[in-house]
Amino acid sequence: MSENQPKPYAARRPAISAPTGGHLPPQALDIEAAVLGAAMLEADAQLTLLAILPTEEVFYCAAHQQVYLAIRDLVQEGSHADLLTVVAQLRHRGTLERTGGPHFVAGLTSRINSSAHLETHCRLLQEQHARRVVIRVGTELTAHGYDQTRDPLELLADAQAHLTSLHRALETRPGQTAAAAFDPTFDRLAQAVQQRGLTGIPTGLTALDGLTGGWQPGDLVLLAARPAMGKTAALLHFARTAALDHGHHTAIFSLEMPTLQLMQRMVASEVPGYSNSDLRRGNLPGGLEQVAHIRQQAQRLRTHGHALHLDDTPGLSIQQLRAKCARLHAQHPLGLVLVDYIQLMRGDQKGNREQEVGSISRGLKELAKELNAPVIALSQLSRDVEKRGGEKRPLLSDLRESGSLEQDADCIVFMWRGEYYNIAEYENGTATADTVLFDIAKHRNGATDEVIAACSMRRGTFQDLTTFGAGPGALPASQFDQPTF
Repeated sequence: MSENQPKPYAARRPAISAPTGGHLPPQALDIEAAVLGAAMLEADAQLTLLAILPTEEVFYCAAHQQVYLAIRDLVQEGSHADLLTVVAQLRHRGTLERTGGPHFVAGLTSRINSSAHLETHCRLLQEQHARRVVIRVGTELTAHGYDQTRDPLELLADAQAHLTSLHRALETRPGQTAAAAFDPTFDRLAQAVQQRGLTGIPTGLTALDGLTGGWQPGDLVLLAARPAMGKTAALLHFARTAALDHGHHTAIFSLEMPTLQLMQRMVASEVPGYSNSDLRRGNLPGGLEQVAHIRQQAQRLRTHGHALHLDDTPGLSIQQLRAKCARLHAQHPLGLVLVDYIQLMRGDQKGNREQEVGSISRGLKELAKELNAPVIALSQLSRDVEKRGGEKRPLLSDLRESGSLEQDADCIVFMWRGEYYNIAEYENGTATADTVLFDIAKHRNGATDEVIAACSMRRGTFQDLTTFGAGPGALPASQFDQPTF
């Protein structure tokens, strides 16, 4: 063979050295060449390639990565990518010689005749890339595992972040036609009718369920208020409703309150006649006999409590939260996740606090989509609420530290107690005593409105007004606080 003749493709392919250990990572160089060749032969194939393989890292061969980048640049510019334009683009990028020259690029188009099996080939490359990522993450974890200065929880969180990112990349689903989505749409509608509009996790409040349809899978819900409005009590109410009343596996991540205090509050909610303060101070005239009686009355927390998971890890990062949820979800699919509260979490993005809170809110929304479960996160409001005159009602602008909270949340619910501000009645004439107003300030999939519920701050309980002394024949609110011992 003369020096001027082109060399066979295999001879011209840039060499790839084996890593330490003598094993080549998983790869499929012939398929890499085939998909790039198909993209240069047919315009439609270029769009398919970029839609399924969004990054050059899917290609193992460095030369193939450069050809992919050249094709991507041309398509983004609105130009057609063929043999001549790709060579010109590589020359423009200054990578033509490193890639192997025009003969190498021409060799790619000789590997395939059409793009008939392009999607299948791209999926195979995704699988090989996934295996390489797993190997790389495992190697890094092995090396870091010997480093005594590294926090094991951070190692696990880093591993989970890598694997979650990879899972999202592999889970890329093609779009579908309206005709294909027609039947599933009406199946869901029929289900909603059968469940009387309750399509999500029940809230335990009829009016709130009527407005939201329950907490919806995949939604990020922000429950925001100033201190003393009952945020944590509401969070525990929603958790008890989901787990104890309806059997949905529920996880509470409390960054502010230890597990035993959470349990104490739930016992007070379960047993009529005792406040959280009574149980905390042991203010029980009946002594140990009364303790045994309360224990018996609270047995539902033991018999149904297996569905309610409590985690009081302080300073939890968003990646640690996602790693913990992934582990719980693998054991039993989670129906609801609750976080108390956002401002105590640590984000992945270092910098100012606004950027960090932004990374937390994005992470919480991604978690909701990954689990296909609602995530309810508590959030503090700024002191600007207290500086305003009038009723001091919260506004969306009062969300602390980041506009990302408003952007990422599917539903934002403000809690406001007129009684706390010495206001006698709400606008509709309902007395504020022993009540709380849930203000749906943002609702991506429904209407915004207000719901008033009865509440007992002593016990941390919430009920519909019609069952808590607001309707004809209903018991007065004080009736619910009488000891039964």
